[in-house]
Amino acid sequence: SLVTGVQTCALPISHTIEAGNLTISVQVLRNVTKNFAPENELGRGGFGVVYKGELDDGTKIAVKRMEAGVLSSKALDEFQAEIAVLSKVRHRHLVSLLGYSIEGNERILVYEYMPEGALSKHLFHWKSLKLEPLSWKRRLNIALDVARGMEYLHSLAHQSFIHRDLKSSNILLGDDFRAKVSDFGLVKLAPDGEKSVVTRLAGTFGYLAPEYA
Repeated sequence: SLVTGVQTCALPISHTIEAGNLTISVQVLRNVTKNFAPENELGRGGFGVVYKGELDDGTKIAVKRMEAGVLSSKALDEFQAEIAVLSKVRHRHLVSLLGYSIEGNERILVYEYMPEGALSKHLFHWKSLKLEPLSWKRRLNIALDVARGMEYLHSLAHQSFIHRDLKSSNILLGDDFRAKVSDFGLVKLAPDGEKSVVTRLAGTFGYLAPEYA
């Protein structure tokens, strides 16, 4: 729903969420990201740009802003899918959706901030970024965290969802290097009572959910 009420704009994000209302005004998100400043950019993807934001109490958030140039029906479908899935599922190994904004041409998703960023950075770019290589213990913990998140998503949640784009750039790490799965725009609801899902293939070449087989 559109956020037009002055009350919602005036509320801190945490209060808005506690009240069960996930909508956040664009102006609030402009303020916390310093008007989507380049120095706050965390990464780019097919969807748009992700920015770091900081609330008045010091809490950091990740703000994913869809670029106006990619407002295709496919991109909007993925935006709606992300909200639909993440507003229904909560798990310690799935990134939490804190809110979203739909105003005019703006389509923005707000997540918890994951300070160590994407797993791909630590696997493929650690030398250029001068990071410590991941120990085998950390790699094992990350693999188990992802497996737990996927097991919940695929079979233990109230409804069964299938993640169709699991890859290292969609696995985010906290400051303790524990992992959470992100990017739910290509998640599909599995039909009730059916063991197999017949649908078009989607996502990234090289990964296919076993539930498709």
